[in-house]
Amino acid sequence: MDSHDNVSSKQVGVRLPGHLYRWLKEKVDSGEYPNMAQSVIGELTKARMLEELRLRETSYYDVHEDEPLIRLVNERIEGLRRDLLDEVMRRKRA
Repeated sequence: MDSHDNVSSKQVGVRLPGHLYRWLKEKVDSGEYPNMAQSVIGELTKARMLEELRLRETSYYDVHEDEPLIRLVNERIEGLRRDLLDEVMRRKRA
């Protein structure tokens, strides 16, 4: 095991594409985060949490995934869930 694996935090230098930088900068300017570093950490944490939730929810639905009707229903549920999350995010920005 690399000795760096047990360090609780690490500094990473990356260059953000302009659209991501502007999006994060808006979050700082609106007061959602105190600075850019916190906005990056906060949004990555949210993304990780959403990914973990999506994986967990998917495993609940996968019990009978081989049945076409169940697969269709699961796809519709997932589509609606994404649409609702998008709408919530749009309303937060407005």
